[in-house]
Amino acid sequence: MEFRKLMAFGNSSYIISVPKAWIEKNRLKKGDVLLVEQKPNELIISSKDASERRKINEITINPEGKTFEEFKTEIISLYVNNYDVITVVNVKNSDTVKDIFRSLVGMEVVEETATKIVAKDLLNIQEVSLDNVIRRMDIIIRSMLSDSIELDVANADSVVGRDKEVNRLSLLGFRTAKAATDNPRLLKLFNTTYWNVLIAKQVITYLERFADQIKRIIRTAKDEKIDKKERNDLLKLIKSVNDNYIMVMKIFYEKKKQEAFKAETTTRALLKDCDTILRKYPKVSIVRFIEYFQHTIGSMKGILRTVMEYE
Repeated sequence: MEFRKLMAFGNSSYIISVPKAWIEKNRLKKGDVLLVEQKPNELIISSKDASERRKINEITINPEGKTFEEFKTEIISLYVNNYDVITVVNVKNSDTVKDIFRSLVGMEVVEETATKIVAKDLLNIQEVSLDNVIRRMDIIIRSMLSDSIELDVANADSVVGRDKEVNRLSLLGFRTAKAATDNPRLLKLFNTTYWNVLIAKQVITYLERFADQIKRIIRTAKDEKIDKKERNDLLKLIKSVNDNYIMVMKIFYEKKKQEAFKAETTTRALLKDCDTILRKYPKVSIVRFIEYFQHTIGSMKGILRTVMEYE
């Protein structure tokens, strides 16, 4: 954020200087026309043909000297920061690199040689809706819960696979949020505010974490041996989490702030259920289950808090 001093110009006008970095970023020059949008306590200035002037962000990266996780994180970071073309040189394992790009919505490999891969974003960010990203993540999570509610290990691989799709959508949401906060014209196009974009990004984060825990719960059910009594208590807990999640998302979509206050108390009560099971079965396997359940409850509490913060 920068500060500018308001200066008088003639008898009826005032002027402020515009940051040089913004002028260069939007490739503007003296004499270009700017759009000025007046609001009660703010003035939004944007270039008239910003969409046409938008610079294509390109970068070349090298995986040498980096672990796989470091290299993957670098590509994801570039994606979230809205790089349009990512060129990877000195490629040793092309399948691994292409798998990373496949995990990013809109990124397609457009050129490949023995040692180089070029991926380009083919998705128009203006056609992406944060609300739709959240709803799509929600739909997948509901299906994950539905197939995990009986702790049926036969569904484990399918649930894990759907978690990957939730991850892809979350990164798309982060990319869209970054683009919107960098461009006031996108905020207007999305009919939202800077603050609400940040809130939506928080919700996406909570949903992604929630899905991760459901994946871990069903995977633990596959790997750990639990007796009938333990299983019955865990089934009751996951059904309660499922019912609570449906309630939380209903409140979120309807933006009912008073209901969110009440629901947080209900959600917090699930933590007591977790403590009861831990006292009843003080075993390592049960501790793992309860840890994951506690994280899902934390995510639901987070979503309820965002309802209270929406403008």
